[in-house]
Amino acid sequence: MMVQQTKTVGELLKLEREERGFSRTQLSHAIRVREQFLVALEENRFQDLPAAVFVKGYVKAYARVLGFDAEPMLALLRRDFQESAKGKLVAQEFLKPAFRKMPTLSPIRLATSGVGGIFLVLFLYIGIRWFSFISPPKIELYEPVEDSIVSPQVGVRGMTELETVVMVNAQAVPVAADGSFEAQITLPNEGIATITVEAKDKQGKTSTVQRTVFVRF
Repeated sequence: MMVQQTKTVGELLKLEREERGFSRTQLSHAIRVREQFLVALEENRFQDLPAAVFVKGYVKAYARVLGFDAEPMLALLRRDFQESAKGKLVAQEFLKPAFRKMPTLSPIRLATSGVGGIFLVLFLYIGIRWFSFISPPKIELYEPVEDSIVSPQVGVRGMTELETVVMVNAQAVPVAADGSFEAQITLPNEGIATITVEAKDKQGKTSTVQRTVFVRF
């Protein structure tokens, strides 16, 4: 018998049985296997069958009684199924991932994907610009360090965003092309003092950073 690759083991067994005029009940009595197992086998419901060794025995019993070569059937069974850790037959597709060929993109799909990509980039750009528009400018203050002891003439150094006006204790400080700023300010009184750095962008949004220092004459 030539095994047709387009059919399953169960379908081929059913075909052989019907061609020889056997009912499932007759075959069940002939090979001494419960009819419910024959139904499950012919319907490829291997989860309802006992261990793999018994299933292979059923296939051989079919072949013996119906008069066909069992080996092509067993080869097909080995191709499509594998024994699990519990000894049951499980379809190969459930034991290892299938390597699928990537679908070919048609011109329409390519165009649709391209338009979708453009809209996504545009959406992200608008989102970034909007976030930048509503967010106040950032300030990083490097000097002086919080709670440090300083002299009356103290250096203030930090970094902010471009096109930002920086004020240190209400004194305007120029911002360099890379966003850095540096200034010398005078703290007139000895003791605890607060240095306030404020950055304001073109939209009027402001950020403020403060440092508390101890002035020693």
